[in-house]
Amino acid sequence: MSAEFWTIRNYQAADLENYVRLHRETEKRDQSGRYISKQLTEEALGHPSFHPATDLFLAEADQDLVGCVSVFLEPGIGRALLEGLVHPRYRRKGIATDLFGQAAGYARGAGIKAAQISIPQTNLAAQKMLSALGLRLFRHFLGYKLDLSTVQLPDISAGDYIFRSLQAGEGQQLTAIQNRSFADTWGFNANTRAEINYRINSSSCKPENIIMVYRADRPVAYCWTRIFPAGNPTQAGKKGEIHMLGVDPDFRQQSIGKNVLTAGLSYLKLKGVDIVELTADAEMPAALALYESAGFTQYLRVDWYGKKL
Repeated sequence: MSAEFWTIRNYQAADLENYVRLHRETEKRDQSGRYISKQLTEEALGHPSFHPATDLFLAEADQDLVGCVSVFLEPGIGRALLEGLVHPRYRRKGIATDLFGQAAGYARGAGIKAAQISIPQTNLAAQKMLSALGLRLFRHFLGYKLDLSTVQLPDISAGDYIFRSLQAGEGQQLTAIQNRSFADTWGFNANTRAEINYRINSSSCKPENIIMVYRADRPVAYCWTRIFPAGNPTQAGKKGEIHMLGVDPDFRQQSIGKNVLTAGLSYLKLKGVDIVELTADAEMPAALALYESAGFTQYLRVDWYGKKL
């Protein structure tokens, strides 16, 4: 499809270098704090439920890539997660509108009922663009940060529970406990074993990063940590993340969440992590209270916008 001086087309394998460059140049101009590496980009494109040849649209102008939008389909809950950008030199020309139109049409054709996208609250330009495209703000997530050097981690009250790292070949156990723990939460799309195995073997994770809690042979909770690879010049110290933390509904209100969080933080501290970050739904007060009780402080708000297709 042609529009003015640009064209919209699907991603091809030969686009990788230019695709990475587009993200790096845009990040340099916008200074969002995101670290763009070829390795992390390739990992995102290689997700087993994402297919770049059909799920990623590129805007091309002046024989170069100037914009993109990815469409992550979640048919199980009827939504598509969109993520995109336009190079600063090519903004306010209609490229974002064209990209969104292509993405929305593709998602609608796949039977998806709603498109959603998340952006930092501070991105005022994106807010205006999304509003102009008919998307409406409907939910907030909060970003939290903890300096491990400033906290004394408490002892873990194990009781009848066993705390240990996930072992190689136990991806199905993690898949089951994650799907069970988050089945009743907003926006959660049940994971497949292939998705979990892919993520726990990425550059920022390995099985030992995930602390599991067992009652006898039954997994009842987990704390999934990640340690980000070195190389980000804007990153002071070694950074980690509480990627996910879940407790089986049958075992809540027993301080397991507090103990497994402590176990996860202890693991990160042992690995030399200085700063730990996490993101939590602002409408889950119990989770927010848990993180704040551990010393996490809010530093970011992420806004979710959505539109029915």
